Amino acid sequence: MPSTYTDSGGIEKIGLGEKAGAWGTTTNNNFDIIDRLINGVGAITLSGTTHTLTTSDGSLSDGMFKVLVLGGSPSGTNTITISPNDADKLYFVKNGTSQTATFTQGSGADVSVAAGEAAIVFADGAGSGAAVTDLSTLFPMKTGVAGSFTTVTASSSLLPDASGGADIGSTSLEWGDIYIADDKKIKFGSDQDISMEYDEDGTDSLLISGGDVTIADDKKLFFGTDKDVSIEYDEDGNNTMLVTGDVVFADGSTSVDIKSHDLSANGLKLDGTLVTASAAEINKLDGVTSTTTELNYTDGVSSNIQTQLNTKHDAVGNGLQEDNATTVSLKSSFLASNGACSTGTVTSFTASVPTFISGRTTSTGGGTFTVTEADSSTHTLDMRDGDGGTYDVFATLLPGGSTISGNQFTYLAVQLIPG
Repeated sequence: MPSTYTDSGGIEKIGLGEKAGAWGTTTNNNFDIIDRLINGVGAITLSGTTHTLTTSDGSLSDGMFKVLVLGGSPSGTNTITISPNDADKLYFVKNGTSQTATFTQGSGADVSVAAGEAAIVFADGAGSGAAVTDLSTLFPMKTGVAGSFTTVTASSSLLPDASGGADIGSTSLEWGDIYIADDKKIKFGSDQDISMEYDEDGTDSLLISGGDVTIADDKKLFFGTDKDVSIEYDEDGNNTMLVTGDVVFADGSTSVDIKSHDLSANGLKLDGTLVTASAAEINKLDGVTSTTTELNYTDGVSSNIQTQLNTKHDAVGNGLQEDNATTVSLKSSFLASNGACSTGTVTSFTASVPTFISGRTTSTGGGTFTVTEADSSTHTLDMRDGDGGTYDVFATLLPGGSTISGNQFTYLAVQLIPG
C-alpha cells in the first residue's frame, strides 16, 4: 500500500510494507515538517502583486511555516494565495513590507494585513469556497499587550498605568474622529479645573467651564462651515483684535461700551478716523424725528450752514435780494436783459418758460384764440372787440409748455426768466 499524506501539513504516512530501508529518511523528513508546522519561522520575500504560499506533500515548503515574516519590495497590494485550497492552515503573520498583504484561499472572505502590522490568520480549507479569517480581531485587548486592534470595547474605563503616563496617538500617528456623547465632558488638569462639553440639555452649544482660553498670536478662531468669519489677535500687524466678516449685535440688553474715548487719540474710530464728538454731543440727536432722507440733506455740508446758504444765494439767487434778516425782494435785474424778448408773425406760439405775450390779428376780425397747456387741456381766449372792420388785439401770460393758436397774428413775447 503506497504512502498517503496528512491533509493540512503534508506529512507522509508510510504505507504497510513501504519504504524498506528508507524509514529513517522519511521519518526524519516528517519530523522536520512537524517542527516547521509547530514552531517554524519563515522569511517570505514578496515582489510584484501576487505570491503563492504552497504546502507540498512530503517535502519542506514555505506554506508549512507557523510564523510568516513578510519582506521584499512588492509593487502594490500583494495577494498571497494559500495552496492547496483544501488544507486547514493557521499562520502568525508579521508584515514587514511597505504594502498591504492580502491572504486568500478560495472565493470566501480574505484577510488584509496592513504594512507594518501583524495578524493571526486562519484558513478553513473549504476548497473552492475557502475563506480566511483574522482571528486577532476577535481577541479582547489585554493589559500590557501591544498590538493592532480593529475595535476595542471598554465596559467601564480605559486607564493609563499612571497619571499622565500614557498618550493617545503621537506626532506621526494621530487618531481620527473622536465622538463624545451629549453633556459628557473632556476634562483638563490634574484637578480637572477646566472642562469642555456639548451642552445638549442646556443651550445646545459648546460649553467651556472653569478657566481662561488662550489663542496664540496671529492664530484665528473661525466661524461657519466656510470659515466666513474669524477673530484673531493681529500681533504681526498692529497689535489689535482683528475681526473678519460682518458683526451683528443681538437685540435685547446687549451693550457695546468703549471705556476710553478721550476725543483726541483713543476711542471710537471709523475707517481709522477718530470720532471727536462726545456722547453728550451725539445724544443731542436723541428725539430727532427726521427721516433718513431729511438727514441726508446735510451730506457734503462742511462748514457753518448759514455760510453755505449765503454762498449758494450769491451764486444762484440773482433774482432775489435780502433786505433784512427776515425779508427778501425781487432785484431790479429780476428779468434777463438778453434774449428774453421775441417777435414774429405766426398762427401759433409755444412758450418754453413762463412768458408774457401780446399781439393783434393780421386781418380784421378773428380775435378768438385757443390756449393749450402742457397736459393738453385747452382754453378759449376771446379778444374780439365787436367791430368786424378793425384788428383784434390780445395780451396774456402763458405758462411754460403752453401754446396759443388761432388766426395769424403778430406778437411781442417776453420770457419771465430771472436775470
